Amino acid sequence: MDIQVLQQDSRSLRLIVKGVKLHVLNSIRRAIISEVPTVAIDYVVFMENSSVFYDEYIAHRLGLIPLYSEEALDKLKPPEECREAGEKGVFSEDCFVKFELSGEGVPGGVRTLYSGDLVTSDPGVKPVYDRIPILQLLENQKIKLEAYARLGRGKEHIKWSPVSVAAHKYIPVVNIDYGKCSYPNCRKCAEVCPKQVIVEKDNRVVVEESRILECSLCRLCEVVCPTNAIKVSWKNDEYILYFESTGSLSPKRILIEAAKALEEKLGSLKKFIEGGVVGEG
Repeated sequence: MDIQVLQQDSRSLRLIVKGVKLHVLNSIRRAIISEVPTVAIDYVVFMENSSVFYDEYIAHRLGLIPLYSEEALDKLKPPEECREAGEKGVFSEDCFVKFELSGEGVPGGVRTLYSGDLVTSDPGVKPVYDRIPILQLLENQKIKLEAYARLGRGKEHIKWSPVSVAAHKYIPVVNIDYGKCSYPNCRKCAEVCPKQVIVEKDNRVVVEESRILECSLCRLCEVVCPTNAIKVSWKNDEYILYFESTGSLSPKRILIEAAKALEEKLGSLKKFIEGGVVGEG
């Protein structure tokens, strides 16, 4: 497998992956979405709520606030252990991070409480963004609650997924048969290309190689070409993998954790098969 970084920043990663089958790459993509653990609020205890928002509504909003999870992965217990503890009503320090939220409406106005108003028991686990609205309070309305966040995985609930986008696509190949091309009488392919992959240059239509990866494989150029001079295809066993982090984990950490999760699953499957369970009976 050969990997080339196309784009990398604090929130996203775009790679060219060569020498890998599509089902393997798709397994990595699925692991990124559903198998990488992050921290999210899962239990909320309301002491007071005289706002117009139902308790369940507020709890749902709190759960969807992305939380920094880098440090939590190394400190908190695995999701399975913490879920069992939470169901039993046991909130141990090595399973949960506690948040507090309290506020009161202002006379003659409206007060908005944001994610930045959450007070955390662990400075390493806090909201990624401070300006996510939670609720609004009018005069004489109050809110006071405790929220408990734990590790979880996207397969349990999307609030634990570390990414907002995770996708792969083929690497396009666009060929123009100039023996058939009727340029300059026809410019339709350059006119319809939504990504400007085919452009007019040097008195001919050409493939703009610097933009070839932007091709969406829509094949509009093939459809409008009256002489069938254009063929769009893709490379075998070469793909673009792209994902965007919610901010809970860095893209690099997400990819590493996804690979670890997939490796563990394959290891379990191997032991299962070697144990002679498959085919018995």
